[in-house]
Amino acid sequence: MMLLVVVACQRYITFMKRRVDRGSARHCGVAPTTRALLLAVAFLASGFAPAAAQELIPWTGGATAPIDLEDPAGRRHRLSDYRGKVVLVNFWATWCAPCREEMPSIERLRRSLEGEPFAVLAVNVGEDARAVRSFTEQVRVAFPLLLDRDTSVTRGWRVRVLPATFLVGPDGRIRFSYLGELDWSKDSVRSKIVGLMQKEPRTTAGASR
Repeated sequence: MMLLVVVACQRYITFMKRRVDRGSARHCGVAPTTRALLLAVAFLASGFAPAAAQELIPWTGGATAPIDLEDPAGRRHRLSDYRGKVVLVNFWATWCAPCREEMPSIERLRRSLEGEPFAVLAVNVGEDARAVRSFTEQVRVAFPLLLDRDTSVTRGWRVRVLPATFLVGPDGRIRFSYLGELDWSKDSVRSKIVGLMQKEPRTTAGASR
């Protein structure tokens, strides 16, 4: 198995280097080889990760890093603007099959909590607005898709595997995380989110969206 992983990693790095040579990484501040390796590791982790217990993991990783990014239309979104709401922060990429597959379940979750103090911010890792707009033509979602072109926010959140998802409480602190694909619309996940809403006082300051 390890040999297969190494070979797959080498092939994927070669593939990503070819893409870089064609200029596809021109918006990324990370060195091309480093970026290729990061994406290869994320690809392999998503594909080779064993089926987990499908449970959200309580967060013990420290303070919440900021998010201040634009969507493809140029609108700016700051995580701090959503204070008072439970926020699902999802890191994803268009080339990541598990990311694409779980997106509809995130949208179902969002619809089921419409009108509640809940929001979704989906941070695209290292791609441009054109790639994200193309994705939305295939997968319809009604939550913001944010552009982390230089991957600085992704690195600030210490994300190394895609998809990676975090639940931020109304107080702005990360409460749960999950690495890999998950059905976010299932009852056990939804109840955790509703529990976060009920456990902490609702505040209106800075939660205008």
